[in-house]
Amino acid sequence: MLDLYQVVTSVIIGIIEGITEFLPISSTAHMIIASHWLGIENNNTKILETFIEFGSVLSILYFFHKKILTIINFNLNNKNKKIKTKNIHIIIAIFPTIFFGLIFYKQIKLLFNIQNVMYSSILGGIFLIIAEIFKPKKYSTYNINDISLFQSTIIGLFQIFCLYPGFSRAGITIATGILLGIKRSVAIEFSFIISIPLIMGASFLDFINNISNVKISEIPIFFIGFIISFIVSLSCIKKLLQVINKISLIFFGIYRFITAILIYFIN
Repeated sequence: MLDLYQVVTSVIIGIIEGITEFLPISSTAHMIIASHWLGIENNNTKILETFIEFGSVLSILYFFHKKILTIINFNLNNKNKKIKTKNIHIIIAIFPTIFFGLIFYKQIKLLFNIQNVMYSSILGGIFLIIAEIFKPKKYSTYNINDISLFQSTIIGLFQIFCLYPGFSRAGITIATGILLGIKRSVAIEFSFIISIPLIMGASFLDFINNISNVKISEIPIFFIGFIISFIVSLSCIKKLLQVINKISLIFFGIYRFITAILIYFIN
């Protein structure tokens, strides 16, 4: 028989992930905070979070599948070798995070606590505000297929900061893209497209490293979180992406400061 409290916490964390994944406020940070306040910080929680993150990334894959197929088709049909590089752009954007993530995997996992989330909330908030204030007055890139190798490289390098829990992968990549002159909606698209292989890979690696802690009786709990995350993500993604596109990053920066203050005083 399923434990009611485990079911409820799985649903709560699934909903939190489903909503926060698409905002520059760090879904990981909010899951860590929720797990801490619900008193479920253990190895099973890590596995639950892995299933939940996989649910949200599948919703991203479904939502952007036409755009992804367009990029692939662009590469296959484009005869101009000078611009037939869009898959390379994606690889370049994710390579630094994969490289450092694999090398420092164990050290990074030690950072997953609520105190570090407080610090990263502040730092991430500062970066969002800087990006909004100092963004170029005119965009130079209006289409995802026009993103340059230089832009994707810089985005990839800045994305390394997302390895610090709570920094927000979406926040750092979208803000960096905007600073580089990429139209906000295009920066958002690129950010979430490059998130797919990263989150899938990270979820798979976390699952493999924690599989020994999986109990057969708890698998239904994990799948409940997975399903809730997928459904909530799929329901919210379009609206939330519109919110990011319209609302100033300063608002999200302030939200992150408030989050840090709450963590400080409550804990």
